[in-house]
Amino acid sequence: MTDLVPGTFFALLAEGEREALHKLGARRTFPRGAVLMFEREPDERVMLLLAGRVKVTALSHDRRDLLLSIRDPGDVLGELAFIDGRPRAATVSALEPAEALVMSGRVFRSHLETTPRVAVVLLEIVARRFREATVKRLQFAASDTMGRLAARIIELAERYGEPCADGIAVDSPISQEELASWTGASRAGVAQALQAFRELGWIQTERRRLVVTDAAALRARAA
Repeated sequence: MTDLVPGTFFALLAEGEREALHKLGARRTFPRGAVLMFEREPDERVMLLLAGRVKVTALSHDRRDLLLSIRDPGDVLGELAFIDGRPRAATVSALEPAEALVMSGRVFRSHLETTPRVAVVLLEIVARRFREATVKRLQFAASDTMGRLAARIIELAERYGEPCADGIAVDSPISQEELASWTGASRAGVAQALQAFRELGWIQTERRRLVVTDAAALRARAA
C-alpha cells in the first residue's frame, strides 16, 4: 500500500483505529481514469483512499469540467453526501491506478457513534477543507491568472515536490488542461503565464514535470 500522506484522515488515526475501519468495508482497485463517484449521484457510500491520487471535478453552468481539488492516499471521499444525505456534489476520478476502502454510510455512521475520537478527526478534516475552499474563493476574486497559477504551483510543490539541484522538482499528477481548470483560466492563459514564469527564471518545465527555481517569488506573486 502506498504510504499515507501526512495530515490526511487515515494518517491521523492510530493503527488500531485504522484496523477497525478496514473490517467495516471492502477494498477495491480502480484503473487510471476510472470514476469512483459521480456528481449528482444519490449514493451514501464512503471511501477511504489507500493508494493512488484522484481528482475531484464538477460541471460548470456551460458543461465544462472544473477541477476542484486533488486527493491523496489517506483521504476520505464522499464525506459531504454522507453527512447531509444529499446527492454527490462532485465527480471523483482516478489520476493513476488507485485502491480504496469502500463502506456503506450507515456502517460508517454507526462506527463514528461509538468512536468519538475518529468522529472528531473527520470533523477536523471537513473544517479544513471548507477553510481551504474559502481561501481559494478569495484568491479567485482578488488575483489575476498569474497570481492564481502561482498559488497552484506552490501548492503542488508543497504537496509533491522533491528537492533537486535547481530547486524543487514536481512530477505533476495533472495535465496542463487540468491545471488551467484548477486555476480558473483558459489553457492559453495558463500557457502564457507559465511562459512568463519561465522567462522570469521562477520555474523550468517539462512534460508533466516542473522545477520551482524561485519559490519565494512565486509565493509573493500568489499573495
